[in-house]
Amino acid sequence: MNQDTMSLDDYFRNWEFSLFKTPPGFDVMHIGLLVFEEKYSEHGNYGAATVLLQNRDLEDAWNCISFALEKNPNSVHAWCNKGVYYLKSYPPQENEARLARDKMEEFLQQDEARKTAAIEYAYWQYHTIRTAQAKEEALELFDRLLFNESTEPVIKHHYLYMKVLTKHAKRSIWNGNANMTTEVQRSELRKLFGEALVLLQTKSPGYEVAVWHNLALVLTDKTACKLIRHGFDEESFSIDVHRISDINKMFCVDKIINILEQYPTLMDPRGQVFATISKVHLEKAQTTENYTERWELLKTALKYGEMYLEAEDASPCFGSQVSSDILMQMWAMKYSEAEPGRAWSAHREIFGNQGKSQLKLWQFLSKEFYSVEADNDPDRRGLLEKAELHLVNYKKKNLCKFLSVFVTVKLLLGHPTEEIEAVFPRLDELETDMLRAAMLATYGRFCEINNRHQEAIQKYQQVLTFDTGENIYHWYFRMARQGIRRIEEQLNKE
Repeated sequence: MNQDTMSLDDYFRNWEFSLFKTPPGFDVMHIGLLVFEEKYSEHGNYGAATVLLQNRDLEDAWNCISFALEKNPNSVHAWCNKGVYYLKSYPPQENEARLARDKMEEFLQQDEARKTAAIEYAYWQYHTIRTAQAKEEALELFDRLLFNESTEPVIKHHYLYMKVLTKHAKRSIWNGNANMTTEVQRSELRKLFGEALVLLQTKSPGYEVAVWHNLALVLTDKTACKLIRHGFDEESFSIDVHRISDINKMFCVDKIINILEQYPTLMDPRGQVFATISKVHLEKAQTTENYTERWELLKTALKYGEMYLEAEDASPCFGSQVSSDILMQMWAMKYSEAEPGRAWSAHREIFGNQGKSQLKLWQFLSKEFYSVEADNDPDRRGLLEKAELHLVNYKKKNLCKFLSVFVTVKLLLGHPTEEIEAVFPRLDELETDMLRAAMLATYGRFCEINNRHQEAIQKYQQVLTFDTGENIYHWYFRMARQGIRRIEEQLNKE
């Protein structure tokens, strides 16, 4: 590479907002390719930069660059990526790279193109680079560039800022960030609601869905809900939208559902909106005691959970986990209604006479591991069979989590003992003591249900060998101690 080529390469990689500048020691191979959304030029720019940084197939980079320039011919980042592409070609196409540099310089003289490049850089820093310094720089850039913007804002800039503020608010508020005062947390929320208002004023269904989705993600946390209920200046938001006191995560997803019903062609390539709707309805159902209301909430949760699984970039692991949970809760409601005696008998076997609310019974039947006969009711079996399919998908990614539910489903469907026993992973397949203890506790309970008492005690005692004194409250230690006690009491009676 001659001196001129090296200076070109330096130009593309080191200009003020270059996507190719990464922190010392930063592993670029950790950058994941974004889902290719045919919406904004920056998706093509980020895809091209990722491919070029990781020295992947240049054809992929060219496709991303072409898409970005088609969406925005004035994109500084697209021309920068194009220059790097030409220098990485074999042999390097230096004349083409110089033309790309000239285009960059032309657009960098234009305020709007330069500002868009800076905004996209800020989003790249926060969303992709993600170091503490990168996030701090990104937030400062957004604040500076969008402060007192003109009366006709560039909506895409505010869309990206809202996405960053959503991530930042979640990190700042969820689980009570001890490093941030309440007023600082509330300030972050004010910024988020301010950007939400800018986007809602566009009257665009796509932006409205984005706003309500981001607010739902933040308001999932109870602390965030409390912050906007007390000492929050809501006047500017309540004029054009709704009073802050009316807004919670359920309100937000209801808004999304209404918009999607009016505009069914709105696309969400990753299905994240569907996943959020499903989770919010499931969480609401888990605290609802009215049978009819709870059933309708679960039906809606299942509908959108399965829609999420159909999305292009859905996580089968996450989708199967949520869908199986919903199906088991639906089964629990149906079973306890038809077989109340058996349902409460299974509950007493574990908890005695503690907690007799219907809600606790439903939660117990859907999540715990208990002794009950196979369920031969066709409708309820349909729910169990669908749950089993989802749990099979989940088990491919996680050998141990929800194992007790998986085994319970197989018992309720009447599978042979040897088939059920084959579900349990070997100890050497599990990476941590926590997973080993969880598996052994579940295996011990399975042996206990099948009256293999000595084998059950042996496995329960193995569980207790993982008790360090600091983790005494984990469920598997409770299950092991209770199991040993139950078996000893039963053997003494005999």
